[in-house]
Amino acid sequence: GGTSNNKISTMAGKKGQKAGGKSNGGKSAPKQIIDAIPLKKSNSNSTSFFLSSLPGIVLAVAAALWFHKGGGGNGGISLSTGPESGGASLVQPKQKKSQHSSYSSRQLIQPKPDTWTDGYYTTEDVPDQFAASTHALLYSNGGYGEPEMVSFANDEEFIELGRLYNDLGQIVQSPFHFRNGTALYRGPEKPGTHFQWPAVHVGYKRPIPGVYGGNGKQIELETLTTPTTEAYSSDPRVFYIHNFLSPEEADEFVRFSTAEENPYKMAPSTGGTHKAWNQGGSNARLTTRTSENAFDVSTQQSKLVKRRAFRLLRMGAYKESMADGIQILRYELGQAYVAHHDYFPVHQSDDHLWDPSRGGSNRFATMFLYLSDVEAGGQTAFPNSDRLTREQSAELVDRLGESPPMEQRMEYIKEAGLKEGSWESSLTLSCYEKFAVPPRRGDAILFYSQRPDGHLDVNSLHGACPVLKGTKWGANLWVWNACRYSQCTSDPLHPAAELMDEMKAPFPGGI
Repeated sequence: GGTSNNKISTMAGKKGQKAGGKSNGGKSAPKQIIDAIPLKKSNSNSTSFFLSSLPGIVLAVAAALWFHKGGGGNGGISLSTGPESGGASLVQPKQKKSQHSSYSSRQLIQPKPDTWTDGYYTTEDVPDQFAASTHALLYSNGGYGEPEMVSFANDEEFIELGRLYNDLGQIVQSPFHFRNGTALYRGPEKPGTHFQWPAVHVGYKRPIPGVYGGNGKQIELETLTTPTTEAYSSDPRVFYIHNFLSPEEADEFVRFSTAEENPYKMAPSTGGTHKAWNQGGSNARLTTRTSENAFDVSTQQSKLVKRRAFRLLRMGAYKESMADGIQILRYELGQAYVAHHDYFPVHQSDDHLWDPSRGGSNRFATMFLYLSDVEAGGQTAFPNSDRLTREQSAELVDRLGESPPMEQRMEYIKEAGLKEGSWESSLTLSCYEKFAVPPRRGDAILFYSQRPDGHLDVNSLHGACPVLKGTKWGANLWVWNACRYSQCTSDPLHPAAELMDEMKAPFPGGI
């Protein structure tokens, strides 16, 4: 999907990057460079010898060039020079191009840099592989369960598998783009469902091709949990997002939340309502949510950041009606939000179909943006999931922090002014006993409120831990699977039917 801004190129062999997959981690092979050897200065005798030998040298060079360009067998290479290489570098032989053309006449999509689909597709062949792959490990969307080994004898059989992704979230266009045995993932299979990032394993970190944060650094996605097929006893699907916001973007969200020009500036937080503040939702106060919040629904920055989120989620396009306004939050000392779901119940109201598994719409994914560091407390906790262990990832345990002794926790609760036995003090204890992610300015976490089949994920239960020292600033960025409540233009009882073609599953193979 989303090919309107792409140029089309024929299927041709190019030296390139491996498809990701569990077998190779998505790392690209280093370029090989042949160094030029300078000629020594010659004296007159050597010059005379050189001139007398010139016809034979010319003939040998011509033969070598013919061989390297594919005339002398399938092992040849051709040499090319260019400013990016600083000298002669290896490129793919013409022999590989002929194998492409004999394998398939299908054209491949070559996205232009800085367009919506930049990084969305595999575009380059696996280096040093001169034939198409014939088999792969195929997982379901999101990587649930055990894979099946699938084989394909030709391009037609590969296409019949439907859209496939690698673990870099790229649509795999060709069997020349991955090695045999690579892990691939099925695409979404019905309207209203979307690609979901596979976990691979706890601690697995991948750079996201074509997606960059506000500071210009490539965004990296790191797996924090490994969900299973168990609908009611699985871990949620949670990832850590590195480099999502620049410091300037974080500061601007904080500034705008209290600015006079913001019509939805900071006020006591609301919850449990599907209605916007301008629809009467501003009075939906909860005693179990003690923070304050504002909304950014109109600034250029909010739209830019939401587009970045859509691209990170590998949505086929951006649609404003599929995202809430960015909710900016301020948690002062002791403030918190009890464990809750971000999705709405399927029977929330009669004027909208809330069940995504039946073509309805609801919140699909949450990106919680950390706008500040916090000295103590303020974690995002998932109370149904166990804390990470060093066996899973020692690096993550060190970075996310280990649980302090009980005496220290009780001291934190006392210093924050929380009453013993209150829901805030109970939540504080749970935050240090269960899986929780501490804030780090500029980064974010991603978790899904829906399972890949469109059913709401009860395992996505989460809460905002009490701030024990300092102030916490954050922001909720909610993406829906189709038009959100009150934003459908045709029929709110069939939201998935309104999805544009670039976002409406299922998709054909290879594109």
